[in-house]
Amino acid sequence: MRTALSSTRLPPLLLPGAITGYLLLGLGNNSGLALAAMAVLVVGCALLWRPGEPPILLYIFGFQWLQAAIGIFHANLKGLTINELALQENAPGHTDLATMLCLIGLVLLAVGMRIGAGPQRLFDIRLASSVVARRPLLVWFKLLAVAWLIATLAQHLAPLLPGLSQPLLALANLQWAFFFIATYATFSRADASKTLWLIAFALELAGSLGGYFSSFRSVFLFTLIAILAAGVRLRPAQLLAVGAVFAVMVMLGVVWTAVKVEYRPYLSGGENTQTVTVGYLDRLEKMAQIASNLTGSDLSDAADRMIARIAYTNFFGSALDYVPQITPHENGALWLDAIVRPFMPRIFFPEKEAIDESALMNRYTGLGMAGIEQGTQITLGYMGESYVDFGEFGMMVPIFLFGLFLGGAYRWVTNHKNSRGVLGMGLAAAILMTADSLGASTAKLVGALVVQLLIAWLFLRLVVPRYLIWLRA
Repeated sequence: MRTALSSTRLPPLLLPGAITGYLLLGLGNNSGLALAAMAVLVVGCALLWRPGEPPILLYIFGFQWLQAAIGIFHANLKGLTINELALQENAPGHTDLATMLCLIGLVLLAVGMRIGAGPQRLFDIRLASSVVARRPLLVWFKLLAVAWLIATLAQHLAPLLPGLSQPLLALANLQWAFFFIATYATFSRADASKTLWLIAFALELAGSLGGYFSSFRSVFLFTLIAILAAGVRLRPAQLLAVGAVFAVMVMLGVVWTAVKVEYRPYLSGGENTQTVTVGYLDRLEKMAQIASNLTGSDLSDAADRMIARIAYTNFFGSALDYVPQITPHENGALWLDAIVRPFMPRIFFPEKEAIDESALMNRYTGLGMAGIEQGTQITLGYMGESYVDFGEFGMMVPIFLFGLFLGGAYRWVTNHKNSRGVLGMGLAAAILMTADSLGASTAKLVGALVVQLLIAWLFLRLVVPRYLIWLRA
């Protein structure tokens, strides 16, 4: 295993992978959409592939592309058009048009992120490598341990201080920056022992199991992003091992989808709330008990449900039928609320209304989805809400501007005088991971990013100059 910067414009194996994927999954009732999806994938990757940097912008584009395109390939496998598949999933509408609008939007998002991020800075890449090489590996894991303790404290305080819950959770999220740094430091050295990293990985994975949400994927994603940033070239056997690890992640997702309907009421004590009322070991025991009773049919059904959950074009397709025919366009009201809301903290504005994503979904689709009363939230997604605001053509403007914002945030964090190098890489990955979903509501998406950036600014201004300036020196 060795590290090196690559001069290629595309991730390795992307073109043959895209061609193979189209031949295997793209031919069928939706072949035109599939071809468009593969073209968008190649264009987006060409814009955002930056070897030696954390590929967080590429990941944001890639996961949202998966959410936009997965319905195409799922429908082809079932021998249906994408509209017929959406109808089977109780989301009638123009899903084909919604999918194409999402694909166009993703190209503009990628262009915006590329412009916002600016040119690649090779000095910062070399600085990151030199900083981690000058310190013993143990130093980085000690930093991770301190970050983990602070995150744990912040997570416990958040429900006790509801007016400060969002900043506290944003502070807790910074632990992923230090997990990134520890992983980067481990894999950027060919001769480094992986023991400490394996322990950290196992602890993060164990801590994520048994919660109300499927947060276990985070440790896999930050691992992948850090390894790619470190420029690791894996031998074939190691590539197979990485593939096996991520196959485990997918399988965990399927199992989670299968058990969560029975498991979540147990966590909340039968209440329709997103809360955990039982101890960690009891949670794991209950999850194992439910999982042990799953059949092959249960897992197959869960896989279909997981695919439907990942895909976010069905609800958008329903909105295309409903707005403006029944409910008029909002003319920017949703985006305005999203921009203003983060600057009205609940501690000073206790009357601020909570975001009810299912209520918005039902207002603009008429689907009657379950909401807060049933202990769940189902979103239309920020691209669907952009359409509700501005229509088919106007929606592309805020999507492009949002891409500029994401790219600009990446540039600011990685180029800040107190975070250039590996710290900026870790912070960028931790902060921008918040924006990975096509299905996030505009208000929650923008609000979370603004608060994350505010916490990062305070961290860089107050903490780094006093205690961590050596991270960039």
